[in-house]
Amino acid sequence: MQTEDDKKTFYIKAYRKKDLIKELELVSEYHFEKITKPHQDKIGKRMGHYYNPKQVGIIFELVQAYKKAKGIK
Repeated sequence: MQTEDDKKTFYIKAYRKKDLIKELELVSEYHFEKITKPHQDKIGKRMGHYYNPKQVGIIFELVQAYKKAKGIK
């Protein structure tokens, strides 16, 4: 069981989509797309295979809001 003190540290840096899904502890690419697709105008387009640190910060906030709304830790 994970407590408040055991929370994983998330570093804001450039990530590939696959690595970002793993770091955000999402189940699949489907969930990532479900969360990010409505906000593509806010996130912006990837540069090649990577999201830049600013985009990662926005995605992190969206995922945290989604998890909080769904009651997922």
